[in-house]
Amino acid sequence: MGNITKIKEDFQILESMFPEVSISPAIELITEDTRCISGYFRFDMFPSGDDLTVSYKEKSIKLTKLPGNVLGFKIDVSKYPSFKNSIILKLNSKYIPEEKIILHFKELDDEFNEMTDPLSDNYEPDTPVMMLLFNQLMYDSIDMIFPNRKISCLSESDFILYNGILNDINQDLYNKSNHDCCICIETKKGKDMIELPCGKGHRLCSSCIVSYYSKLIEEGQISYVRCPECDYHEVDLHDYTDYKIMVKDIFTPAIPFPFFKGILLDNLCKRYENLFHSQTAVKLSKHSPYSCITCRKCDTWCVKTDLDEPMIRCHKCGSTFCFDCLHSWHGYNNSCGSKATLPNDVLEEYIDVMNTDCDRKKKLISAYGLKILEKGTSDYLAEKMLDIAIAAEGSDLQRCPKCRVVVQRSEGCNRMRCGICSTVFCYLCGNSLFSDDSYEHFKEKYSPCYGRLFEGMPGTED
Repeated sequence: MGNITKIKEDFQILESMFPEVSISPAIELITEDTRCISGYFRFDMFPSGDDLTVSYKEKSIKLTKLPGNVLGFKIDVSKYPSFKNSIILKLNSKYIPEEKIILHFKELDDEFNEMTDPLSDNYEPDTPVMMLLFNQLMYDSIDMIFPNRKISCLSESDFILYNGILNDINQDLYNKSNHDCCICIETKKGKDMIELPCGKGHRLCSSCIVSYYSKLIEEGQISYVRCPECDYHEVDLHDYTDYKIMVKDIFTPAIPFPFFKGILLDNLCKRYENLFHSQTAVKLSKHSPYSCITCRKCDTWCVKTDLDEPMIRCHKCGSTFCFDCLHSWHGYNNSCGSKATLPNDVLEEYIDVMNTDCDRKKKLISAYGLKILEKGTSDYLAEKMLDIAIAAEGSDLQRCPKCRVVVQRSEGCNRMRCGICSTVFCYLCGNSLFSDDSYEHFKEKYSPCYGRLFEGMPGTED
């Protein structure tokens, strides 16, 4: 009867001090017929003095505790409180090597055996054995297991394991602390806040994360889907001298797409991704007109990885086609029907810097592509030279007013027909002629070419 009373008193003290302990059978169910009591105790270990130092090579961290330990115990009621004969212990800890646990339990055996041995000078029958044991494990064992409270890791993976403890400790402290949400201006516990992926540690409360960003995405205001606390500087595409870096930068969202998974509705996550891609492509196409185009199959914006590459591939449906003519292939019977053209002011600007290595040249290349610029300037200069040749006194050259091909007259009158597009035009002034009566131009007195049908024709000089 006395032994059962002693056990129940000890475990009542234990439960009052350590509510985390689990005992079977429950204290109120322990009787004279109870032969065995078992249970487990989840606890953290704390250093008695300075923090525990964990190091690996040149890296080190300090821990205020080793969490997540589980002590399993089994007690023979008939032999209690003899530590040696009545108590079986098993400690599970992913942070303490098994060999160190074994050595430490030998130390505990020596200490508690003497305390609970009736023949020992230190024996005290009313000693609350389990309470002292738990207290020892929580507050004194680290100093005994790790001398000088230092752990030297043998591998980086071990160090990462201990570093995870530090992260958990800091997160737990954060969860219990108070923080202000800049959207609703309310004070919330850290556990109700979500950190934004801005890298500055800015956080919003979970309810504002949902309401604020859902509204922006629904309204299509994708440029505002960013951290509201970070300073915002709109990217100026004119500052870039490298096309690939520019594309990488502008197609990297301020808030990555995976961040909203599990936070926002799936349809909003998809809408965010689609709108970001399309709005960014539109912005890029205004700066670099030969960088983006919509796929003719699925209407998705496609972006060139190389401005000088004429073919482009759709990332959504996988179709590949020519940027200029939209055909999926070229050949003898299917030549490209459309060629890239650049504004004359762009070509003239490139001509001014084409033989230099200045930033302005690099910026033009990043916007339009080297091959397109070189081809454009070559054609532009050739056209300029032709214009000069056509305008020269005594020139026998003229342009077709429709297709702009240069025509040279070798014989015949000044009524010309283009051999390329069949347009009928005046060789003298270059204007198109009416198809109903193409000679009217030379017969009307108000015409600048009146009576000049045969002017300059070989054989009529006299």
